[in-house]
Amino acid sequence: MRSYTIAAALALLFVEGAGSAAPPAVLTPTGPWNVEFADSMCLLSRPYEKDRTTNLIIKPSMIGTNLEIVVTRATTVIDDVRGGKPVLKIANGAPVADAYFTPYSTAKMRLLRVGAGNTVALANLRGTLSIDAEKESRHLFALPGIERALPILSQCLKQLRAAYKVSEAEMAAIVTPPSGDLLGLFSTEDYPKESMRNGQFGTVGALLWVDIDGRVSTCEVIETGAAAPLQEATCNIIKRRARYKPGKDAAGKPIRAPVFYRVRWHLPR
Repeated sequence: MRSYTIAAALALLFVEGAGSAAPPAVLTPTGPWNVEFADSMCLLSRPYEKDRTTNLIIKPSMIGTNLEIVVTRATTVIDDVRGGKPVLKIANGAPVADAYFTPYSTAKMRLLRVGAGNTVALANLRGTLSIDAEKESRHLFALPGIERALPILSQCLKQLRAAYKVSEAEMAAIVTPPSGDLLGLFSTEDYPKESMRNGQFGTVGALLWVDIDGRVSTCEVIETGAAAPLQEATCNIIKRRARYKPGKDAAGKPIRAPVFYRVRWHLPR
């Protein structure tokens, strides 16, 4: 893993709140932006608060605009919040429509994973990032200097695509990417019995290649926080059931194209 650090001046940004609930205090960074070049992902992160007990991590998918935001904070409190829809705003703009959140706990840390779907472009990250995850937690991060970090993050994504044999020429040929709603693709009956017995859960991110007929011909797990049975089940189900509207080139003809898709496995209640 390689990492690059971008120095940025600290800035305190204020926003005006609306409604009855007072907005959370603006968290200002206490360290520089850090871009990590990992084997299967690119991460942009920064510590916050004086003792650096809170960290903001931005993890874009290498295909499309699917974005995941992770907040880590030191705490020994473990509650039963399982997830939901947060109010996610950038630079005090409109809430992101398709956002969701899932919390996780370790012995000394609480992780909040926020998915921003396909509606947030990296280039739009600026000013502040507001996350209101219902009963879980509320955060308002200042993002000074992020415009200098994003080009390095984009270079990491370019190298990652090359490593997984997704050429820039193939990406440039795609005028309309594949589209499809796969939310109903999985059910509780699909949960691997081995994973249920062992209490396994987590997230699987896969690189899919969608053919001109809309079927998924290739599924490769490239991001995983889940055990092997869940990874295998993810690709088996997607290849068997998923149907996309194929991508199109400049002439409007169907074209084979890559898609990134992330599956969150939760143990059935």
